[in-house]
Amino acid sequence: HSTVVELLIEAGADFRTPLVDSGFTPLFFAVREGQINVVRALLKAGVDVNETMQPRKSFGKGPRKGMSPLLLAVENGHFELAVALLEVGADPNDQRSGFTALHTMTWVRKPNHGDGEDGDPAPIGSGKLSSLQFVRKLVEHGADVNARLKTGESGRGQLNRVGATAFLLTAATDDAALMRLLVDLGADPLLGNEDHCTPLMAAAGVGTLAPGEEAGTEPEALEAVQLALDLGGDINAVDDNGETAMHGAAYKSLPKVVQLLADKGAKIEVWNRENKYGWTPLRVAEGYRVGNFKPSAETIAAIHRVMRMAGVTPPTNSISPAADVRDDYPAARGKKPAR
Repeated sequence: HSTVVELLIEAGADFRTPLVDSGFTPLFFAVREGQINVVRALLKAGVDVNETMQPRKSFGKGPRKGMSPLLLAVENGHFELAVALLEVGADPNDQRSGFTALHTMTWVRKPNHGDGEDGDPAPIGSGKLSSLQFVRKLVEHGADVNARLKTGESGRGQLNRVGATAFLLTAATDDAALMRLLVDLGADPLLGNEDHCTPLMAAAGVGTLAPGEEAGTEPEALEAVQLALDLGGDINAVDDNGETAMHGAAYKSLPKVVQLLADKGAKIEVWNRENKYGWTPLRVAEGYRVGNFKPSAETIAAIHRVMRMAGVTPPTNSISPAADVRDDYPAARGKKPAR
């Protein structure tokens, strides 16, 4: 109802004041619903295209503090509207919400599966512009394809977002199509985060807290890991937390990725070591991880197999899982992953 909106503005209606709790203004409501003509009317009336949402509380799936109209359009899949905002001056590199629009595309395209039967759905969105077409438009309008996040939560077992590029977060969702596009647009496929976790490690599963509930199936992970290797990823890299790509495959319960890494040259003397939390890949596969106790028999068998292939006998003196998680790994009672 853009005509009605224009009449109300002409009559002196307040079109700037936000709701106290959510921080939504008329502009943000229009953006969320993909109402491009209403958005244009509000911008014509003088609303700042780069204004930010300031909710009283930011939690769950509600709006984040610092979210811009561009980011809200992207998160709701309104890519044609997002391009329209870029054309009138929206900042493609704005990080006031903690993320750029390019980083946001990683979970818009590949949301977590969740623990429900159907998982978390991607946004329905509007318009005819595909997500990959929008990424190209975003870069054409000045998005820094190698922008690194300045802030972000991190904790035991989590992927530290500080320093992460969009390519790294894309690798973490095992989205090979977007990985290829980003490289084509100039992304550096080797840039790691603040902890020196590499895209290859992320593709293999480093940072996974709930295997089976997060983005990326095993076939997708195999493709993403192989792509990261083809792009020059160091299969024997170790990050500041002592994590390796093999730790990642154990975190994400990916036995075929375990075998792929071994076949491609992962050195057992590098990966068969405890990380800073005291976990080897085998221990992780046995269930010693943050958030929940989730052993994977298939991944255990795969790690045993590659250990024997390397001439190493797998240990047989496993500690009782319940006692080990409770006493030595108190963080195993931590939170489930948040998007």
